Amino acid sequence: MEWVEKTAKSVEEAKEAALDALGVHGDEAEFEIVTEARTGLFGRVKEDARVRARVRPTTPRAKDDRRRKRGRSGNSQGRTGKAGHRQRNRGESPGDGNTARDDAGEGTSRRTEPTRDTDHSSKQPDDRNGKQKTEKKQEKSVKMSDEPSMPLPQQADLAEQFVSGLAEVMGATVSFAREDVSDDEIRITVSGHNLGRMIGPRGGTAMAVDDLVRTVLQRHGTSRDGRIRIDIGGLKARRAEALASFCREQAAAVRSDGTPRALDPMGGADRKIVHDTIAEEQGVETTSEGEEPTRRVIIVPAGDAE
Repeated sequence: MEWVEKTAKSVEEAKEAALDALGVHGDEAEFEIVTEARTGLFGRVKEDARVRARVRPTTPRAKDDRRRKRGRSGNSQGRTGKAGHRQRNRGESPGDGNTARDDAGEGTSRRTEPTRDTDHSSKQPDDRNGKQKTEKKQEKSVKMSDEPSMPLPQQADLAEQFVSGLAEVMGATVSFAREDVSDDEIRITVSGHNLGRMIGPRGGTAMAVDDLVRTVLQRHGTSRDGRIRIDIGGLKARRAEALASFCREQAAAVRSDGTPRALDPMGGADRKIVHDTIAEEQGVETTSEGEEPTRRVIIVPAGDAE
């Protein structure tokens, strides 16, 4: 049975899709998980789960084969009985009839051996297909790694083109302003009219657009080097300034009483703002604890960081 390959937001959903395609129940199929689903900020799926499945192979002999074997056995016995009757009429010994039956049995054995060879060879195409798929994946990986990375200004052009199309669909009119944050990062500030839908409640849509742009660049194989950030309506700049101001207040409190302050869990971009802000403050420093997505920054007196 050929393998089928399905993708979905979770492994279980991909398995269900594969079962639907095969038309069997779960206990009648075998699965191979190619990739697990990957999630990004706010639990959004960055990469779907991918599952391969096929109907579980079975080896019982077909009913038709069993009927044919019974038919051959019955015919052999009939022929042997007739031969024994003729032998007795000619005065031959019953032992010769047994020899004839033994020969018939050996003939049946010889006929069944090619069936086993055929069953063994039928598994080889699946093995070859698996090897071919693995080789193709390896070749694709090598090809992507050999592709030159697009320069950041061209990545910014591609990002602006995508956001322009998105704004048109959402009924907004936009313009762009670029800022070289560092040698490997460009911030694109989006301004214009009717940006409310693109910003969304609490800036959720704006952050989603930033994630979408990153995905688009990755799909084009261009974003291995550097980073393009999208700031719709200057929301990120205002948020970064508010977070930096809050961090400076916490740093002053730590200097005053010597008690560390643990901030709420936040994403990697916000943690970077905290680290950069505290690095400019005297008498305090930062450390981090926990695992994503609950990792947090702790502001401690200088010298107390582990």
